[in-house]
Amino acid sequence: MASKNTHVQAAVKRYPSLIQRLIAWQALALVLAWLALAALLTWRGVAWGEAEVNARLQRMATVLAGAALSPEAELQARMDSTEDAVMALLGLEGDVAKGLRSVYQLWDQQGRLLYRSANAPTTRLDAAPGPGEAPRWMVQRSDPGQGMGRVLLIAEPLETPLSAVLPLLWLVLKSQLGVFLWHGLVIWLSVRFGLRPLAQLAQRIAKRRAGDTAPVQVDRLYAETAPVLRELNDLLAHEAQRLELERRFLADAAHELRTPLAAVNAQAHLLLSEAEGPARHEAAGALQQGIARVSHLLAQLLTLARAEAGPSEPEASPVDAADLLRGRVALLAGLARPRAIEISLQAPDSLPFRLEHEGFCSIVDNLIDNAIRYTAPGGQVEVSLSRLGPALEVRVRDNGRGIAPEQRERVFERFYRVPGSSEQGTGLGLAIVKRMADRMHAELSFCDGLDGRGIGLQLLLPEA
Repeated sequence: MASKNTHVQAAVKRYPSLIQRLIAWQALALVLAWLALAALLTWRGVAWGEAEVNARLQRMATVLAGAALSPEAELQARMDSTEDAVMALLGLEGDVAKGLRSVYQLWDQQGRLLYRSANAPTTRLDAAPGPGEAPRWMVQRSDPGQGMGRVLLIAEPLETPLSAVLPLLWLVLKSQLGVFLWHGLVIWLSVRFGLRPLAQLAQRIAKRRAGDTAPVQVDRLYAETAPVLRELNDLLAHEAQRLELERRFLADAAHELRTPLAAVNAQAHLLLSEAEGPARHEAAGALQQGIARVSHLLAQLLTLARAEAGPSEPEASPVDAADLLRGRVALLAGLARPRAIEISLQAPDSLPFRLEHEGFCSIVDNLIDNAIRYTAPGGQVEVSLSRLGPALEVRVRDNGRGIAPEQRERVFERFYRVPGSSEQGTGLGLAIVKRMADRMHAELSFCDGLDGRGIGLQLLLPEA
């Protein structure tokens, strides 16, 4: 029940959405762009240079000069309409840029205030500030002319408050809001439809049955989906190869075990049926040999399985390779004595090296065991160890009947035995050596045998 609940929770788990993530980044980019625009407008609104302000005030004075010559009865209406027309041309109508409008006053030669804009004070703009007061206005004086003795004062605050810019920023925001909404809709649609090939790929994978390792096919490839599909198909190909190797391994193992197990079964029946005597003793010896053969085959199968399923980067440790090799040769010398095979070792007294202990022993044991098995009685097996640059070189050579060149690559296959071989063996020794060498990134190659006969195998093992 607990396992079922776990699967249900995993099925309903909500994962982060790529669509939402992309839209969020795009929205953030739009907001940052608006903030940059608002900052620019604010800076332009509150940080005008003195020369720029004077030039703008002079232009405004030129525009208002005609209206300033109007009769007093028409002066208010003419000045207001002229100012509104100028603001409309600048796109600053209404109250949006009220705080950014210039301040206007029109005085006559008797000191009467004939006109002032709505945001202008009643006192003269060019009046000297009081004691302890800082100047407030930047003023431009202008004489409309025609001898009327009128003075037009146009001014702007020396410091523009931020509150005066806020209505303009709100206008910009409202004008950009539609753009934001349209851009957001376009982003949402483009991202949603743009990621549809990924959803289709997921559907293709979901519809596949367990054990189906055929390559995944899609209608169209894109730059973003092609790497995913390529890696997925490579993974499926590796998995198909692994399953095929396991199937062949099981089939070959069953086939190889059938014969020795049948022989063990027959010898067991014979042992039970025979009375005490030489025949029973012979059957017992044959049974023991059969059990030993089966045990050896099972040990080889387990070693091969570990080699093929082991880690790609085996753990290594510093050892004395020469001392380790002497121990393995001494252990296997017992296989050579009954057949009068001379086994020798050429190695330095000490050779420190960093390697994987178990893998190295497995390679050496199988190479020496294989050489002893396929060397005729009275033959020779030579094991040598040396340092070759940054690598460790191990050679195992014999003076047996050797291996034909066309058969040399096949001897690394599982359960393969050279045609015509009469020696007892499992056909797994060199297959194990090859798998272990690949795991340890070692180079395995053939070399000459002894006395112009036989065969040799050379292992170049890099230091881990």
